[in-house]
Amino acid sequence: MSKTTLKKAIADFNAEQLKELLFDIYAKSKEAKEILDFFADPDISAKAEAYKKPLLKEINRYSRRAHRPRMPKIRALLKKFTILEPGDEAVAEMMVFVVTELCAVGAKEWFKDTTNDAINKFFVETLGFLKPRLLLDEYLPRITKAIREMEDFRYYQNPLKSKLSGSLYRFQLELE
Repeated sequence: MSKTTLKKAIADFNAEQLKELLFDIYAKSKEAKEILDFFADPDISAKAEAYKKPLLKEINRYSRRAHRPRMPKIRALLKKFTILEPGDEAVAEMMVFVVTELCAVGAKEWFKDTTNDAINKFFVETLGFLKPRLLLDEYLPRITKAIREMEDFRYYQNPLKSKLSGSLYRFQLELE
């Protein structure tokens, strides 16, 4: 159903019928309940903390004797958070949180190449999100520090660090 069809369907509803419809949707849909609860009590910091727990769980996911974060799940959680419209600052904070936590895990563990590519893609998207909102000055030092603190492995250079450093370098060249 499109928005226009929905508008036509509820155009003849009075205030009482709209309230009843809203309460029915609230009772039947978990997603609608979360959105309406946030609308009624918009505590951004509490909601951000609630979303950080499943994000951390996914970032630190361990399967088959290795860390294997699933970037589609992480993206889905972030999208679910942005649906609440908490503001650009909160979304930026959450994205930078994900990048820095992935760097922390990547500093100690070896990710598969496909995971490194997905993390690098998300990193570039994060920088792209921060730039037009003029949030680079606030978050870039944190990101740079997280990348710098990643150590190379015993005999090999950390591939995630190499990818992120390269992307950051190209991004900084574009800024100049």
